[in-house]
Order: sequence, then C-alpha cells, then structure tokens
Amino acid sequence: MDIRSEIERVIKENQLDRFRCFECSKNTYAAIIKKIEQTFVLHGGSIHWSNMGHGFRTELVCRTQNVSEDKMWVTKLPKIIPESEKLVYVLLEGSKNLQSKYWVYEMGIPELICIIGEVYCLDDFYIVSKKFNWLISECHEEVVSFVGSPLNLSCFGRG
Repeated sequence: MDIRSEIERVIKENQLDRFRCFECSKNTYAAIIKKIEQTFVLHGGSIHWSNMGHGFRTELVCRTQNVSEDKMWVTKLPKIIPESEKLVYVLLEGSKNLQSKYWVYEMGIPELICIIGEVYCLDDFYIVSKKFNWLISECHEEVVSFVGSPLNLSCFGRG
C-alpha cells in the first residue's frame, strides 16, 4: 500500500481532525520543498539523502540520536518542539513511477504521533517548523537529526 493511502486510512480510522492533518495543495509542494532545501540542506541541495550523514548546512546546530531502541520516540515531540500546538510541515517519503517522492502535509503534533505510530510503510520523514526555524528527520537507518533551533532534547538525556 502506498504512503498516501496509509495516511488516509489512519486519518479515517482514528477520526483525525482534517483541519489539523491534511495534505498540502500540490501547487505548493515545490515551493515548500525548495524553501526547506534552501534553509537546511548543504549548498541548497536536494532534501533526498540529506539526512544520511553531513547533508545539512554546517552553520546550523545539528544533533543526532539513534532511535533503534525507541521506535516511538515521536511521543517525545511535545517536549522537543516549541509551541507544539501549532501545525508543522511533514514530508513523508513515498514513490511515484518508481522514483522517490515526498508528499507534503500539514499536521498538529498529536495527529503526527498517531500517524507515525500506525503507518506501516513509513521510511524517511521530515518534520519542519512552518517558520523554517528547525527540522527533524528520521532516516531509514533509525537515526534522527535535529537541525536548527530551538529544540529541547533533554528528554534524550542531553539538551
């Protein structure tokens, strides 16, 4: 099953508020992704693979956390993210015509936690402040990158 169908299934089954969990207009995808890449990715490169090593801008604070022992680390997001009641951008990796593609959503943090907990075909994903202050990404290697500021990482024993 593709990522968009899975997300739709979770939204329906959990009766998530569609004002707090929705796919962005496809007309805005390119502009949102470009702004994310210009803000966070080294040399304004592609977001794809940026979370595998040193792909983020070096002048930004970037901390990583191995989450292989904590698959539901996302339950800590309300403590990590400032103003967690607001919507964030979420880029979820899927594919289209056998090519990687990011589907762009806006979600509240509780809705995001629900979706990540219940979507079974989830690979890499990015959570980005709508003000483009910070970015959080989990890659398929079970490493989370926290880029920019201000993020509270004390729930991981460091901050």
